[in-house]
Amino acid sequence: MLKLVPYPGVKVENLPGNCILPRKAGICTGPFSNNSIAAFSERCGIENNGPVFLTLRYNKKLPEEGYMLEITEKGITVEASCEQGVIWVLTTVANLLDDGKLPCCRIEDAPKYSHRGISLDCARHFFPAKEVKRIINTMSLAKLNVLHWHLSDDQGWRIESRKFPRLQEMSREYFTQDEIRDVVQYAALRGVEIIPEIDLPGHTSGILAAYPEYSCSGREVNLAACGGIYPVILCAGKEKTFQFLKELLAEITELFPGPRFHIGGDEAPKSEWKKCPHCQARMHELDITSYEDLQADFSRRVNDILKSLGKQAICWNETLRADTPPEDIQIQYWTLQYRDTMERFANNGGKWIYSDMFELYLDYPHSMTSLKKLYNTNPHLGRRSVTDQDGMIGLEGCLWTEHINDPERLENLLFPRAFALGEICWGGTRNYEEFLTRLDAQLVSPLYQDIRITEKNWWDPKGSARRKEAISYFSAINSGMSEDVREQTVESAAPNREFSQSFMNKFFKPSDMPFLLATMFKK
Repeated sequence: MLKLVPYPGVKVENLPGNCILPRKAGICTGPFSNNSIAAFSERCGIENNGPVFLTLRYNKKLPEEGYMLEITEKGITVEASCEQGVIWVLTTVANLLDDGKLPCCRIEDAPKYSHRGISLDCARHFFPAKEVKRIINTMSLAKLNVLHWHLSDDQGWRIESRKFPRLQEMSREYFTQDEIRDVVQYAALRGVEIIPEIDLPGHTSGILAAYPEYSCSGREVNLAACGGIYPVILCAGKEKTFQFLKELLAEITELFPGPRFHIGGDEAPKSEWKKCPHCQARMHELDITSYEDLQADFSRRVNDILKSLGKQAICWNETLRADTPPEDIQIQYWTLQYRDTMERFANNGGKWIYSDMFELYLDYPHSMTSLKKLYNTNPHLGRRSVTDQDGMIGLEGCLWTEHINDPERLENLLFPRAFALGEICWGGTRNYEEFLTRLDAQLVSPLYQDIRITEKNWWDPKGSARRKEAISYFSAINSGMSEDVREQTVESAAPNREFSQSFMNKFFKPSDMPFLLATMFKK
């Protein structure tokens, strides 16, 4: 079996012999641009000159991102229907390369899902562009094709705005527009779409610290010092809020040429709206009485702005709580709190992304979400499998950084779990022991020597060490918040019984309960 992660999902045929990849290998790109071979040339140290050794051919019959590959002792032939397919087949070649040699083989391959993502939070704690590019390069080697880049929250705003410069002046650490363009271009050469997220209307202290006039009260707002849910959010009733967002989004979307833009919609407390005359007037105008419907109106108006800018909006699944949620949006499912509304959306043919927090939140340590647990993820809503449901476009692992402030810890949490995510998104063999064998063989490649990967003995923690880390992490989440922030977070999140039971059952074992309770009630 070839040492590939993710493993090809259609057909693999081993051929006798090996192919020696020359340092100077002529590449016939055919109808494809040189951009499609840029990452491959860099990864393998190939100079594109000399006799043709690698030939790219267009094959319109192949699915998008799919490819056919033939490696013989005489050279390499590739067929694809688009540039993405070329990037992925050459990623396969790069991963097969071992000390200058390639095993002769024929592969036909295509991904199961079109959305294969990692969400990276650079708002709670800032990570520089160099680190973001390291992550993009490594995730693309696992054929993950989406970086969902969380760039604003209560702890900071991370995008240079020339129209509204107080945003970055208040937050201090941010990406310049040139840095963002560079990251976007770097990602595109590796087959990765960047989806920026500006969370609206909640998680907006980073905006309101700079421009408090767009809240309901207009009072001073401070940047958050820790994680949690904060009550002051953007006003849904002031017309100037939407004029501000129209100008801001027009500037920001120019930096991101991809088709999609994430506008959050999660964890938006309504306490300020309930006291706001502007919000009350808007509700009267719309003839609505539900604050969830007011948020739906807010999201609908932002969606209209994005559509005018040529973007498809994505929202977290709380957005569906309204009686009339906004139309023409994609949904990212993370919490079963509102599973009934999510099921209704999915059953009605909506497009959505699976990011169940109990399986795919990567900020939780390996002791709570082990490599094996993630690898065995079976997308579901309630007890019903949705693995093959038409509307589910893919999976995304999310990494929130409230408790992560250094690059080494960041990479340890992402890797190797991102490789397991890549395999289940691509549609590999789903044999865990076999996966481990292939992963071990692949990670010795020079392509992975600079990335910080969790030690193998901690991929699937067991025993008292597992329990100790899991309970310690759970305790740290709670102790990191002040009492008032903790209270308003619990009140806003309002975890129901199903959620609370799932949290305990999916992150802990029955034998953990005495230790967990002792920690929770410790004075």
